[in-house]
Amino acid sequence: MKSENILIFGAGSIGSYLAAKIYNSGYHVDVIGRKAKKIGNLLYINNKRYDFPPVSDEIDAGKKYDYVFLTSKMFDLKKNLDHLSKTDFNIGIPVLVQNCFFDIEEYKKILGQDIVSILVYDGFNLTGNQLNHIKGAGFFIEDNQLSEYVYLLLKDAGADINKTDDIVRQRAEKTIYNCSINIFSAIYSKSFRELFEDKVMIQRIQDVFYESYEIMSRMVTNLQDKKVLWNNFCKVVRSMEHYSSTYQDVRMNKMTELATLNGFIIESGKKMNINTQYNMEIMKEFRTEYPDLY
Repeated sequence: MKSENILIFGAGSIGSYLAAKIYNSGYHVDVIGRKAKKIGNLLYINNKRYDFPPVSDEIDAGKKYDYVFLTSKMFDLKKNLDHLSKTDFNIGIPVLVQNCFFDIEEYKKILGQDIVSILVYDGFNLTGNQLNHIKGAGFFIEDNQLSEYVYLLLKDAGADINKTDDIVRQRAEKTIYNCSINIFSAIYSKSFRELFEDKVMIQRIQDVFYESYEIMSRMVTNLQDKKVLWNNFCKVVRSMEHYSSTYQDVRMNKMTELATLNGFIIESGKKMNINTQYNMEIMKEFRTEYPDLY
């Protein structure tokens, strides 16, 4: 067993994937997460068997963790950070694995220390102890001295991880991606590939994409060109046999992250006096069908 201790806090699909990969690379791993509790001692990732670490309800107080991965939904993140800040244990490097736009400085203040940020461009779908991993562009991590330790850890665990010199731009572009397809996958119960087989649906997705780009480009000025970003997006998702995390949430009658995605675009548009009719239309459609999951 390697010397480092790792905590995966708020483990769902992505957290369980990281837990299994890191644990099977010889590290001590503790896991906290409702979804992970259903896995047992074996996780199958694309039918490949992995030993799975024990899952707990509470953090082992007094323990030293070299890395703490926070993989919860965005609406639980602040609560989980507050919990960490009040728990009597040593946090080495906190790592946020989140797929929307946020101000990391706010979260640094809660813990009183620097935080590493990771983005994920792959698809994950966990059912029981079966995890379907759909390859995309992999994991992205900011390129700095603190992140280097996390980068090497995940490399050692066999994760497809890449460095980026502008994590803020990456988060903004990933927000545009998620706003443009997650909600459609959820409403129409279709995979990304199935959505892109419908020309009318492609146009709707593009409308939301360009509208979301207009909002995010006011906040982050160095985004890739709109058409280039759209073409790159299409190349990645159009053949993916993947249902969005929002689809997975509504199937389980769970709260979604749409408030931090399309809801964020709509509220930002109001503040900027920019019309966001396409986001509002699809959000209205979602809330009509799933009024309690927004």
